Amino acid sequence: MPRSRPKGGVNFPAIMNQSSFLHIGAAFAFFFGLAAQSRLAAAPAPITPVSLEEDGARFERVNQATFQWKSILKVYDIALHLGAGESPKKLFTDIPMRLHLKYHRAFTAAEIIKGGNTLLKRNVDAATLATLNGRLNRLNAAYRNVKPGDSYTLTYTPKIGTTLRLNGKPLAEIPGHDFAAAYFRIWLGEDPISKPLRDKLLKR
Repeated sequence: MPRSRPKGGVNFPAIMNQSSFLHIGAAFAFFFGLAAQSRLAAAPAPITPVSLEEDGARFERVNQATFQWKSILKVYDIALHLGAGESPKKLFTDIPMRLHLKYHRAFTAAEIIKGGNTLLKRNVDAATLATLNGRLNRLNAAYRNVKPGDSYTLTYTPKIGTTLRLNGKPLAEIPGHDFAAAYFRIWLGEDPISKPLRDKLLKR
């Protein structure tokens, strides 16, 4: 049975009854990574500490931003941390990485998974993606619906791999630097959900 939409989620029939084409485009951008017209909001209040410890590693915040559609609909605040002392220039080498997303809107797990899979295909070649398929299925199976105020965290450390947390609760651990280097490209790769978002997170 398909998962039901959480309260506060985007309702496609309701959207279609509105005259605003922007709302339709926003929904597709949220779910399928069509972010060419996405924008960044003004800098949000800090959603994570400047420095923190997690999974046996010390992290320092690089930057944070708010992802939104056309200055109208905020999707989430997002913060990037790297291992203490590491430079964004070393991104995707085997260093600790952490992304924290705090949602402004509700999404089903199925929507999060579909959007992530679409963006992975844009950033990872088919041969590499095939080697990650089993682990990707494990991660996707762990996703849950989110409501406004919920947070997902993806934390990579060389000793543990990638840990997915919902509101601080671990849901899955996925081994391998290759997996983290691919999955983090959803936000930080060559063709991410939003290039302005990526560049702000990396302080480019």
